[in-house]
Amino acid sequence: MPSPLKILFLDDHAGLRDGLGSFLSNKNPSLQFFYALDKGEALKTLRENPDIKNIIIDINLNGINGLDLIPLFRNQTPDLNVIVYSMFSDVLHVEQALKKNIQGFISKDASLDEVEKAILHVSAGSMYFNKTTRDIMASMFNADKNEINQSKSIYSSVFDNYCTLSQKEKNLFELLAQQKEVPEIARILGKAEKTINNQTSIIYQKMGIHNRMDLLKLAKTLGVII
Repeated sequence: MPSPLKILFLDDHAGLRDGLGSFLSNKNPSLQFFYALDKGEALKTLRENPDIKNIIIDINLNGINGLDLIPLFRNQTPDLNVIVYSMFSDVLHVEQALKKNIQGFISKDASLDEVEKAILHVSAGSMYFNKTTRDIMASMFNADKNEINQSKSIYSSVFDNYCTLSQKEKNLFELLAQQKEVPEIARILGKAEKTINNQTSIIYQKMGIHNRMDLLKLAKTLGVII
Protein backbone atom coordinates (compact mmCIF):
# COMPACT_ATOMS: atom_id res chain seq x y z
CA MET A 1 0.00 0.00 0.00
CA PRO A 2 1.23 3.53 -0.75
CA SER A 3 2.24 5.69 2.20
CA PRO A 4 -0.55 7.96 3.49
CA LEU A 5 -0.45 11.64 2.68
CA LYS A 6 -0.09 13.33 6.07
CA ILE A 7 -1.63 16.74 6.68
CA LEU A 8 -1.54 18.89 9.81
CA PHE A 9 -4.76 20.88 10.21
CA LEU A 10 -4.35 23.94 12.46
CA ASP A 11 -7.63 25.65 13.37
CA ASP A 12 -9.06 26.75 16.71
CA HIS A 13 -12.60 25.74 15.66
CA ALA A 14 -12.22 22.08 16.60
CA GLY A 15 -15.65 20.98 15.41
CA LEU A 16 -15.25 22.39 11.91
CA ARG A 17 -11.64 21.21 11.65
CA ASP A 18 -12.18 17.67 12.91
CA GLY A 19 -15.39 17.26 10.92
CA LEU A 20 -13.78 18.38 7.68
CA GLY A 21 -10.74 16.17 8.25
CA SER A 22 -12.89 13.15 9.11
CA PHE A 23 -15.05 13.63 6.02
CA LEU A 24 -12.06 13.95 3.69
CA SER A 25 -10.16 10.99 5.16
CA ASN A 26 -13.27 8.81 4.82
CA LYS A 27 -13.74 9.98 1.27
CA ASN A 28 -10.06 9.53 0.43
CA PRO A 29 -8.32 7.00 2.73
CA SER A 30 -4.90 8.10 1.44
CA LEU A 31 -5.29 11.31 3.47
CA GLN A 32 -4.20 11.16 7.11
CA PHE A 33 -4.97 14.20 9.24
CA PHE A 34 -3.28 15.44 12.40
CA TYR A 35 -4.97 18.23 14.36
CA ALA A 36 -3.79 21.22 16.37
CA LEU A 37 -5.56 24.09 18.13
CA ASP A 38 -2.61 26.44 18.51
CA LYS A 39 1.08 27.07 17.81
CA GLY A 40 2.34 24.82 20.61
CA GLU A 41 0.30 21.80 19.52
CA ALA A 42 1.30 22.34 15.89
CA LEU A 43 5.04 22.54 16.63
CA LYS A 44 4.83 19.45 18.85
CA THR A 45 3.06 17.51 16.10
CA LEU A 46 5.62 18.54 13.49
CA ARG A 47 8.51 17.52 15.79
CA GLU A 48 6.97 14.12 16.47
CA ASN A 49 6.01 13.53 12.82
CA PRO A 50 8.84 14.78 10.57
CA ASP A 51 7.17 13.19 7.55
CA ILE A 52 4.29 15.71 7.66
CA LYS A 53 4.96 17.99 4.69
CA ASN A 54 1.59 19.73 4.39
CA ILE A 55 -0.25 22.07 6.73
CA ILE A 56 -3.68 23.68 6.48
CA ILE A 57 -3.80 26.81 8.60
CA ASP A 58 -6.47 29.32 9.53
CA ILE A 59 -5.60 33.02 9.67
CA ASN A 60 -7.43 33.89 12.88
CA LEU A 61 -6.29 31.57 15.66
CA ASN A 62 -8.09 32.93 18.71
CA GLY A 63 -6.82 36.44 18.03
CA ILE A 64 -3.38 35.41 16.71
CA ASN A 65 -2.56 35.87 13.02
CA GLY A 66 -1.79 32.36 11.76
CA LEU A 67 0.27 33.78 8.89
CA ASP A 68 2.85 34.99 11.41
CA LEU A 69 3.39 31.38 12.53
CA ILE A 70 4.40 30.08 9.09
CA PRO A 71 8.13 30.94 9.49
CA LEU A 72 8.18 29.08 12.85
CA PHE A 73 6.69 25.98 11.28
CA ARG A 74 9.15 26.11 8.39
CA ASN A 75 12.05 26.37 10.83
CA GLN A 76 10.81 23.03 12.16
CA THR A 77 9.96 21.57 8.72
CA PRO A 78 11.78 23.57 5.99
CA ASP A 79 9.97 21.99 3.03
CA LEU A 80 6.51 22.41 4.55
CA ASN A 81 3.69 23.16 2.07
CA VAL A 82 1.17 25.69 3.41
CA ILE A 83 -2.50 25.95 2.47
CA VAL A 84 -4.36 28.87 4.05
CA TYR A 85 -8.01 28.04 4.80
CA SER A 86 -9.86 31.08 6.08
CA MET A 87 -13.00 33.20 6.07
CA PHE A 88 -10.73 36.24 5.65
CA SER A 89 -10.54 36.17 1.87
CA ASP A 90 -9.81 39.81 1.12
CA VAL A 91 -7.03 41.85 -0.48
CA LEU A 92 -5.16 42.45 2.77
CA HIS A 93 -4.97 38.82 3.89
CA VAL A 94 -4.40 37.30 0.46
CA GLU A 95 -1.49 39.68 -0.07
CA GLN A 96 -0.06 38.91 3.38
CA ALA A 97 -0.37 35.19 2.71
CA LEU A 98 1.36 35.41 -0.67
CA LYS A 99 4.29 37.18 0.99
CA LYS A 100 4.71 34.10 3.23
CA ASN A 101 5.35 31.93 0.15
CA ILE A 102 2.23 29.83 0.59
CA GLN A 103 1.27 27.09 -1.85
CA GLY A 104 -2.50 27.48 -1.62
CA PHE A 105 -5.32 29.68 -0.34
CA ILE A 106 -8.91 28.49 0.03
CA SER A 107 -11.75 30.61 1.37
CA LYS A 108 -14.14 28.84 3.73
CA ASP A 109 -16.95 29.10 1.21
CA ALA A 110 -15.13 26.47 -0.88
CA SER A 111 -16.65 23.01 -1.23
CA LEU A 112 -15.10 20.02 0.56
CA ASP A 113 -14.20 18.55 -2.82
CA GLU A 114 -12.22 21.69 -3.56
CA VAL A 115 -10.35 21.41 -0.26
CA GLU A 116 -9.37 17.87 -1.23
CA LYS A 117 -8.30 19.08 -4.66
CA ALA A 118 -6.12 21.76 -3.09
CA ILE A 119 -4.40 19.22 -0.82
CA LEU A 120 -3.66 16.88 -3.72
CA HIS A 121 -2.39 19.67 -5.99
CA VAL A 122 -0.13 21.17 -3.34
CA SER A 123 1.27 17.84 -2.18
CA ALA A 124 2.14 17.08 -5.82
CA GLY A 125 4.21 20.25 -6.07
CA SER A 126 1.61 22.55 -7.65
CA MET A 127 -0.18 25.61 -6.26
CA TYR A 128 -3.92 25.96 -5.72
CA PHE A 129 -6.19 28.97 -5.20
CA ASN A 130 -9.95 28.68 -5.29
CA LYS A 131 -12.09 31.02 -7.41
CA THR A 132 -12.81 33.50 -4.63
CA THR A 133 -9.09 33.89 -4.00
CA ARG A 134 -8.24 34.04 -7.71
CA ASP A 135 -10.76 36.85 -8.18
CA ILE A 136 -9.14 38.79 -5.35
CA MET A 137 -5.67 38.20 -6.79
CA ALA A 138 -6.90 39.47 -10.16
CA SER A 139 -8.29 42.61 -8.52
CA MET A 140 -4.92 43.17 -6.85
CA PHE A 141 -3.21 43.27 -10.23
CA ASN A 142 -5.90 45.23 -12.06
CA ALA A 143 -7.13 47.75 -9.53
CA ASP A 144 -5.78 51.24 -8.97
CA LYS A 145 -3.04 51.24 -6.32
CA ASN A 146 -4.75 53.94 -4.25
CA GLU A 147 -7.97 51.92 -4.29
CA ILE A 148 -6.11 48.82 -3.10
CA ASN A 149 -4.35 50.70 -0.32
CA GLN A 150 -7.66 52.16 0.83
CA SER A 151 -9.30 48.70 0.87
CA LYS A 152 -6.33 47.20 2.74
CA SER A 153 -6.57 49.93 5.37
CA ILE A 154 -10.27 49.28 5.91
CA TYR A 155 -9.83 45.48 6.10
CA SER A 156 -6.87 45.84 8.45
CA SER A 157 -8.82 48.03 10.88
CA VAL A 158 -11.86 45.73 10.87
CA PHE A 159 -9.74 42.61 11.33
CA ASP A 160 -7.71 44.17 14.17
CA ASN A 161 -10.93 45.12 15.99
CA TYR A 162 -12.38 41.64 15.45
CA CYS A 163 -9.25 40.08 16.96
CA THR A 164 -9.87 41.99 20.22
CA LEU A 165 -13.06 39.98 20.78
CA SER A 166 -12.88 37.00 23.11
CA GLN A 167 -13.98 33.62 21.74
CA LYS A 168 -17.33 33.96 23.55
CA GLU A 169 -17.79 37.41 22.03
CA LYS A 170 -16.97 36.04 18.56
CA ASN A 171 -19.60 33.34 19.05
CA LEU A 172 -22.14 36.02 19.96
CA PHE A 173 -20.99 38.18 17.02
CA GLU A 174 -21.70 35.29 14.63
CA LEU A 175 -25.17 34.69 16.11
CA LEU A 176 -25.99 38.40 15.83
CA ALA A 177 -24.72 38.35 12.24
CA GLN A 178 -27.13 35.49 11.53
CA GLN A 179 -29.90 37.96 12.55
CA LYS A 180 -31.03 35.88 15.50
CA GLU A 181 -33.00 37.77 18.16
CA VAL A 182 -31.83 38.18 21.75
CA PRO A 183 -34.25 35.63 23.32
CA GLU A 184 -33.15 32.95 20.85
CA ILE A 185 -29.46 33.77 21.37
CA ALA A 186 -29.97 33.60 25.14
CA ARG A 187 -31.46 30.10 24.79
CA ILE A 188 -28.64 28.94 22.48
CA LEU A 189 -25.90 30.21 24.78
CA GLY A 190 -27.69 29.41 28.02
CA LYS A 191 -27.45 32.98 29.30
CA ALA A 192 -29.83 35.65 30.53
CA GLU A 193 -31.13 38.14 27.98
CA LYS A 194 -29.64 40.97 30.06
CA THR A 195 -26.21 39.32 29.78
CA ILE A 196 -26.59 39.04 25.99
CA ASN A 197 -27.52 42.73 25.77
CA ASN A 198 -24.53 43.72 27.90
CA GLN A 199 -22.12 41.59 25.84
CA THR A 200 -23.60 42.99 22.63
CA SER A 201 -22.85 46.51 23.85
CA ILE A 202 -19.24 45.49 24.54
CA ILE A 203 -18.93 44.03 21.03
CA TYR A 204 -20.31 47.24 19.50
CA GLN A 205 -17.78 49.25 21.48
CA LYS A 206 -14.82 47.05 20.50
CA MET A 207 -15.84 47.00 16.84
CA GLY A 208 -16.59 50.73 16.72
CA ILE A 209 -20.20 50.26 15.60
CA HIS A 210 -23.60 51.44 16.83
CA ASN A 211 -26.27 48.99 15.74
CA ARG A 212 -27.08 45.60 14.21
CA MET A 213 -26.97 47.01 10.67
CA ASP A 214 -23.36 48.10 11.20
CA LEU A 215 -22.58 44.63 12.58
CA LEU A 216 -24.06 42.95 9.50
CA LYS A 217 -21.89 45.08 7.21
CA LEU A 218 -18.73 44.18 9.14
CA ALA A 219 -19.72 40.50 9.27
CA LYS A 220 -19.89 40.48 5.47
CA THR A 221 -16.55 42.27 5.22
CA LEU A 222 -14.97 39.70 7.52
CA GLY A 223 -16.59 36.77 5.75
CA VAL A 224 -18.51 35.67 8.85
CA ILE A 225 -21.61 35.67 6.65
CA ILE A 226 -21.79 35.51 2.87
